[in-house]
Amino acid sequence: MRKLALLLGAISLFLLPMAAHAQGFDAYGGYSYFRLDSSPNTSNLNGYDLSFTDSFFKVFGVTADLGGDYGKINGVGSTLHTFLVGPEVRFPSTISPFARIMIGGAHVSGGGSSDTSFATAIGGGVDIHEGHFLSFRPLQIDYIRTNFGGTAQNNLRYSVGVDFRF
Repeated sequence: MRKLALLLGAISLFLLPMAAHAQGFDAYGGYSYFRLDSSPNTSNLNGYDLSFTDSFFKVFGVTADLGGDYGKINGVGSTLHTFLVGPEVRFPSTISPFARIMIGGAHVSGGGSSDTSFATAIGGGVDIHEGHFLSFRPLQIDYIRTNFGGTAQNNLRYSVGVDFRF
């Protein structure tokens, strides 16, 4: 966990000087449905997804994504938090598709135990611009791979929400 925090901090320090060339900043918040591969079963979790994107150019930026999902995993009330960062490319138009690849971590807890795992994600979605500062995101889908308990999980997250542009 400490190594992951140091890695994310080093990446942030590297990207800070590039912020002077930024084209904009997006803040997204929305509902999240997380389909967790909790072998031998699957679990359906509900929660939130927050992301912050600093666009260095009109089509390229770096996204930090934070998620929190809650529900029962194998019958036990649990929480799952994800913290991911990575590049994002988008096609700027009224209906704006985007794609991204992220790395980071995930933390699950419930029933008196917890585990933290390295996580990778690949995904994308569509923003519909409603004005200069506001977009509606009807679709965001991320494939998130985790490795809790030494076993790989292939997870899917669907999110819908609102994106504010600055």
